[in-house]
Amino acid sequence: MQNANISMGAVAPPPSIQRQYLTLAGSWVAWLFDAMDAGIFGFVMLAIAASFAVSLGDVVSTVAWFLLATGLGGYTLGNISDRIGRKKTILLSVLAYGTGTLLCGYASSLAELNACRFIVGFAVGGLWSAAAALVSEVWKPEGRAKAIAFMQTGWSGGNLLAAVLAWNVLNPSDPEAWRTLFIYASLPAYLTLLFVFFFVDESPVWLANRGYMQLNKGKHSPFEIFRPQHRRAVFLALTISTLGMLGYWIILTFTPAFLQSILKVRIDQAPVFLVWNALGAIAGYIGYGYLAEKIGRRYAFAIFFLGMAVMVPVFTFSASNMPLTDGKLAFTLQNIVVLGVLSALLGFFTGYFSGFGAWYSELFPTSIRSTASGFCFNFGRVGAIAGIKLVPLLIPVIGFTLTITLASVSYLLAAAMVFALRETKGAVLSSGN
Repeated sequence: MQNANISMGAVAPPPSIQRQYLTLAGSWVAWLFDAMDAGIFGFVMLAIAASFAVSLGDVVSTVAWFLLATGLGGYTLGNISDRIGRKKTILLSVLAYGTGTLLCGYASSLAELNACRFIVGFAVGGLWSAAAALVSEVWKPEGRAKAIAFMQTGWSGGNLLAAVLAWNVLNPSDPEAWRTLFIYASLPAYLTLLFVFFFVDESPVWLANRGYMQLNKGKHSPFEIFRPQHRRAVFLALTISTLGMLGYWIILTFTPAFLQSILKVRIDQAPVFLVWNALGAIAGYIGYGYLAEKIGRRYAFAIFFLGMAVMVPVFTFSASNMPLTDGKLAFTLQNIVVLGVLSALLGFFTGYFSGFGAWYSELFPTSIRSTASGFCFNFGRVGAIAGIKLVPLLIPVIGFTLTITLASVSYLLAAAMVFALRETKGAVLSSGN
């Protein structure tokens, strides 16, 4: 019970600057390769459909299973993180997504692939829950949004690595090359596991809160986040996440197929434009972090959501009207630059993702921080399932271009919703509950 004295509202002593940056580096690397393992699927959907002799809609169901798993993982592993610690949960998540990705390369049926991607998705959700809480708890209020923004660049960096890896591994003459892509993508996870184990420390705020958790061991419930005092914040945060995820996952999932179908870009050429998108997103994540420290979380979110609402139709209609040569987009420098710049601008405004970690961590107390933020952020992806399942049904009716463009509607709604949730800029995170 010796920790109980410091658990009631105590501000835990901050770690050294060196430990702060090692924590951020470990969380960033874990999130980087997590994103790479998540992002490679969009490049191989058509190849997987051909390998298993199924439709694109069937393969989209694999994405739906993945998104469902992120919600369950964010909630379940978030709750585990609040109980056993941030670091241990990160280690479990890294091991799970690396192994799940490795097994994808050996799947003999779409059902097996669904199971493997479910494992990856579960780990993706859990990792964000623990890592966002960890970084938020070791950083001071005035730098927290920027630190989380840097961690979030790991997602766009991972998508960039996924595009580069796909560009080099996928081969139009080898229909089974997607298997090699999954196997190669799994390997960095095991090196990440070692780095986090040896160089990342546990959150001092979580350690200071153990006394409170021990005193209230019988009272703590996995459903604590749904108590009346937290319910409104949880509902609003979940709604904002769902709207932001709905648009994003439509774009992330279908852009490679959009480029292949509309512009007849080859499977090994599509990743080139996703490289531009990832570079733009890195700039957007960092830009959001600085903007949120200046004007607050809500206004920064609104600006980026509105930016996406504009850029989605600009990207889709501009791409659809590019001149084709012999029925396909010529891979000239001009075409690469034009479509690349559009992709980068689209990526830039996805920078709002770097805001979820800081904002949601500041909304909830330490004993439920990882559970609540993980649930609100990751179950947003579950809401995105409706969007990605609807896309294959709408494409034959209204066309690929207009279908993808509908994603902008969710961003307009999200921009309005952010003002219903309270501003938290400058909040101090203590071990108090």
